[in-house]
This record gives sequence, C-alpha cells and structure tokens, in this order.
Amino acid sequence: MESSPSSLHYPDVISRSSNPNSKQAASNYAAGLKMASLFSEHVLLYPLDVLRRQIQVNNEAVKYHLSPVSVFPVLFKISAQGPSSLWKGVLTSIAYNGLVVATDNFLQDLIPVKKSKHNRTQQVRRVVRNVAVRTISYLIVSPIYYIMLIESVQSVSASDGNLLDGIRDTLVRFIPYSSAITGVRSKMLPIWKILLPAVGLMTGRYVCEKILYKIILPTLNAIQEADRYRKRKQKRIAQLSMDDDYETEENVLLFETTYASLIARIAAGFFGQVLFYPVETIVHRLHVQGVRAIIDNTDTGVGVVPINSSIYYTDFWSCFKSIEETEGSSGLYKGIGCVLLKFSLLYGGMLLAHGVAKKFVMDNKPPLTPAPITTAPPSWRHEPATTMTTESGQW
Repeated sequence: MESSPSSLHYPDVISRSSNPNSKQAASNYAAGLKMASLFSEHVLLYPLDVLRRQIQVNNEAVKYHLSPVSVFPVLFKISAQGPSSLWKGVLTSIAYNGLVVATDNFLQDLIPVKKSKHNRTQQVRRVVRNVAVRTISYLIVSPIYYIMLIESVQSVSASDGNLLDGIRDTLVRFIPYSSAITGVRSKMLPIWKILLPAVGLMTGRYVCEKILYKIILPTLNAIQEADRYRKRKQKRIAQLSMDDDYETEENVLLFETTYASLIARIAAGFFGQVLFYPVETIVHRLHVQGVRAIIDNTDTGVGVVPINSSIYYTDFWSCFKSIEETEGSSGLYKGIGCVLLKFSLLYGGMLLAHGVAKKFVMDNKPPLTPAPITTAPPSWRHEPATTMTTESGQW
C-alpha cells in the first residue's frame, strides 16, 4: 500500500526557520541610524561649526583653512580651554533647528494646499507652499539664529554671559538708530538690512538641498536595486534556494532604503553648504558687525583676537566687494575645510554604522537545517484487500 503524497517529506527540500525578531531589529536599526545621524551632525560635530564661524568672521585671519588638514591643530589647541570652548551655543543651535521644524510643521497644517484636477498642478502648488512655509519659518526664528551665531563665535576665555549680550544686540537691531540708544554700537546694521540676505541664504540652501536630494536618492536606489538583482542572479546560477537571499526581502529593503536616504541627505547638505558658502560668509560678517565680540585666534589656536571694527559694511554688496578687494576671492571660502572635514566624518560614521548593523543583524541568519524525514503513521484501518483476477491481470 502506498502512502499519500501529503504525508511524505522529501529529503531534498530544506526548510528555513524564520527569525521572529528580524523585522523589529530592522525597524530599530532604521530609527537608530536616523537618530545617530542627527546627533552626530548637530552635537558631536558641532565644534567644527563653531570653528568655521569664527574663521568666517575673522577678517584679519592669515590662514584661510581651505583644507581639512589645517583644521585639526587649531581645533586641538582651542580645546585646551575646555569642552565649553568647542560646544558653546550648542543648546541654542538645537533650539533654533527645533523651532524651525516645529514652526514649519505648524504652518504646514495651517495652510492647506488647494486641490486641483491635474496632478502636476497639485505638485507645483505643494512645492510652492513648502518653500513659502519654510521661508516664513526662517523669518520668524531668525532672531534665534543671530543669538546662536554671536554665542558660538564669542571666546569663552573673554566672555561672561554672551547669551544675554546676544539677546540685547538682537533687540537693539529692531530699534531705529539714534545715538542716544545705540551709542558706540552705531556700526550695527538694522535688522531689515540683514534679514533679507539671511532668510534668502536659508531658503536658497533649503531649496538646493531638496532638489539635490530628489536627484541623488533615486540614483542610489537604482544602484542598490542593480546590486540586489546581481546577487539574486548569482544565487540562481548557483542553484540556491531563493529563501537564502539575505533573510527577508522586506528587511533588506528597509535597511538599504534607510541608508540610501541618509546618504542622500548628507550629500545634498554638503553640496548645498558648499554652493552657498560665500553667501554665508557675507551674512555672518553682517551679523557680527558692530558687536564687541572677542573670538579665538584661528591662525594659531592660542589666545584671542577682537573682530576688526575698522571695516564698515553698509549692505550685502559692499561686504562682498570689500572681501574681494582685501582678502581675495578665496576669502569668501574661509573655513571651508571645516565643512569638508565635518561631512567626511559624518559620511564615514554612517558607513561604519551601516556596516556594523548589517554584519551583526542582517548577516546573523539562523542556520539551514534539513527537515526530518518522516513516514506516514501506521493506519489500523485497512481497505479490504483485493485479489488479482486471471482475466484482467490487475489488482
């Protein structure tokens, strides 16, 4: 008597036990990598932003620090003053970025997009709304940016209460000039002369980063998809089970798309920072003009120097022409080595974190175990036996 096909397990079929925690591990990885990226950019690598702003506003600096190599010695010497010399203004910086996002989200909900029958028109309206909302957000939070800038460039060895100084100088800028009010701070530009360049810088960089992100991310996704297709093809050629393609395709996609999204955002932020770097240098010069700030010596990293108050910028273009004449075209890129170093470390850190997570989470698969060979259990209910007939020769 033959056993039914459903009761047999063939030895050439290999079963794979799935990991119930793999999906949760992939989700934790995605959230952890995003948090690590934000923490590294806004907190861990914040000292490079501090040094960059000090170099930008130092119009008498001899060393321009156009290369990351020259940044390390200066940063190391300034760190001798203590951790506060490198992370000064970090809380204000976090508050500024958080307020920009919070204001943007509030206005996004407050200003809906008018519906249209055409998808393209709907997309254009959504883009215009997003840019307008982000511009308004930068406009509202711009005083916090000014306070953050003053707090970050002021040297801790020659400062006491720089946060209050920044708030006071911000309020003074909103008051029309008069000698009775401003006194020796007559070189400080009113808020309406620096507000347009500052908001234009932020909005322009935001739009540039969004465009670059939309270009870089599909490119990275296409490269990853081609790599996954190549690996699947190799497994088919090797006559391996398709279940062995990583562990689950869903978790692989979550890993790779999260990593691609972060790398695209880092690349877009880097190119946006480089393209608008001359504008940022001019905006920072206009912000600190007339402020009695003493900064660290960015040439040697030892001692402090005052910001040169003999140069007076009347507006954006006068600052641009003055830098071109006195410091050359490369003066607009003072401190760009800090940007190169920051994004290099940020990319390297994300690459390392992704590799470690993939090694210990994605590649930690349960071993392949062949299913046990079982036979049908004996049945105590037999069908009535038949005898072979001599006429037909069949059972």
